[in-house]
Amino acid sequence: MIPRRWFLLAALAIAAAHHGLSASEAGIGLHSERENDMIQLDISGEQGTRFSGILTIHDQGETHQQHLEDTVPVQLTLTGERIVLELTQDSEGSLDIELRKGDNRSTSRISGPGSRVRLSAH
Repeated sequence: MIPRRWFLLAALAIAAAHHGLSASEAGIGLHSERENDMIQLDISGEQGTRFSGILTIHDQGETHQQHLEDTVPVQLTLTGERIVLELTQDSEGSLDIELRKGDNRSTSRISGPGSRVRLSAH
């Protein structure tokens, strides 16, 4: 069972990002004091490009999944030991995806409806 708090905070962060705000600018506390477990997800690209996917966060023995459905740009700051992002582009345009955790960085660029990417960071 995924804690209701995760859904609420992720939904607020996505809504804030949709309006051009980062989670921290919107005052959304998706992170804790554990600096080594800070994860930054940036999805940019051609304005209006739609995407959907699943964000899986592994943290302290628990697994949380969040379904994503939005348009670029989106910026999320999360906490977790490991993160896996599976994303599908749903419209024309292009997506630039960057996932950062500590010194680890995964990036990808996709273009065209139906294009898919899977990124992870530990």
